[in-house]
Amino acid sequence: MNPDQQKLARIAAALYLLLIPLGVFGILYMPEFIWVEGDNAATLANITANTTAIRLSILTAFAIQITQLFLVVALFYLLRPFGKTAAWFMVLFTLATMPIAMLNELCRVAGLMLLNSETLSAVFNPEQLQAAALFAFELHADGIMIAHVFWGLWLMPMGWLVARSSFLPSMVGWLLIIGGIGYALDTITWFWLGTDRYMIAHYTFIGEVLLPLALLYRSVKPASMPNAAEPTTN
Repeated sequence: MNPDQQKLARIAAALYLLLIPLGVFGILYMPEFIWVEGDNAATLANITANTTAIRLSILTAFAIQITQLFLVVALFYLLRPFGKTAAWFMVLFTLATMPIAMLNELCRVAGLMLLNSETLSAVFNPEQLQAAALFAFELHADGIMIAHVFWGLWLMPMGWLVARSSFLPSMVGWLLIIGGIGYALDTITWFWLGTDRYMIAHYTFIGEVLLPLALLYRSVKPASMPNAAEPTTN
């Protein structure tokens, strides 16, 4: 590993590790905390009492997309020597995710506006606005499941590249592919069963934890790697 490659590995590791707390707060914790299954009154109370936290969660969701953009660029240049086509697919799937995930946050923005807009409250009664706000937050949860499939798809070419690399454990690559399949299956079960109760990705994510740790380790203790200036042709 030359110094430039070590630097790329450290950047990718840091960005991936940053995604973990951002994702837990912005995508997992806050939506689950706000929504009380079967109790609309409690859900509305949570939304009203945690408006600032919800806005911070929306900002966090945007930060996730920006972080992932820089991450995929670093991974592209780091892993491209092991397969240009797979590296480009990794980038394309990430770029496809970003507008879906970012536009999906407008649902939560709309939900907050419905509950706090003086203009709307002069036209609609509170019950109508509350029902519309709940719908907006539920739509946000469904939108996440659409983005879910692309979160899985970008892991598959990345896992393939990691498995082929000479400086990262191939097991991590295969675990990434399994994680990608888990995300994709979550979207399929959501369409098929109409519920996100069965989240397979909750049990197949280990590769995403191991990858940044492996990158960090290899950036400190480098192993042999093809020169990035001489990528493979496939």
